[in-house]
Amino acid sequence: MKHLIKILPFVYCLVFITCGKQTVEPIDTASLNLSFRATYGEETLVLDNQKEYDYEGKAVRFSKVNFYLANLVAINDDGETELSEVQFIDLTLTHNTSTEAEIGTVRSFSKVPIGEYKYFGLGVGVPNDLNKTNPSDYATSHPLGANNSSEYLEDWNGYIFVRIEGEYDKDGDGFGSNDIAFSYQVGGRENLYRSVEFESTLIFSAGETVNLDFELDIKQLFTRPAGSLIRIIDYDPTDINEERQIIMNNFEQGAFQLK
Repeated sequence: MKHLIKILPFVYCLVFITCGKQTVEPIDTASLNLSFRATYGEETLVLDNQKEYDYEGKAVRFSKVNFYLANLVAINDDGETELSEVQFIDLTLTHNTSTEAEIGTVRSFSKVPIGEYKYFGLGVGVPNDLNKTNPSDYATSHPLGANNSSEYLEDWNGYIFVRIEGEYDKDGDGFGSNDIAFSYQVGGRENLYRSVEFESTLIFSAGETVNLDFELDIKQLFTRPAGSLIRIIDYDPTDINEERQIIMNNFEQGAFQLK
């Protein structure tokens, strides 16, 4: 028993010293914030029909802008780092005042592997494999789930990739019952999905946050290749195939930019 008493203080000392040491794991990831904001030409876009914009001599105002993004990746020499499979960006929630619109809609990602990335890639819309699903296949809060069930059309058996709604003063005498309430809904078909790649050197350092700002010009989105705007006066919600193609092509051709 006397031997035991002599040994215990030494054992206690060892335990105390060991417990006092803390292992600190090295930080080998960074964080990324993506902000999305909309403009109309050079003007900040304010929704909820609070602000009018010139549409080739007539007034237009917007009440809703939302879209799906998919396959968000950072790209370097080693390949792609996937950040998200799909995101729903609803600018309607953040563009009701000029102050809010300047901040835009923000999506944050953590644990991005550190290193230098040369490109940022994403798809506009819902890729074909996901577009074959429906809201019941997902949790309620998932971007493709029941919370966004209004973005799924049974007639299409697919999702609305891009939705833009508003009013157009077709007679030029102020907004009234004779004017056009429009809802451009683009999607439902595989050939409307667009992949966009942005060239930009991104340095992700351990423990730091990188901020990327994207800007969507709604006026440019509605511009035909020849330079004129889509004629809203001809708007027919059951037959806008040409306009759908123009809108999605413009995502690739400068309407959607990394600033």
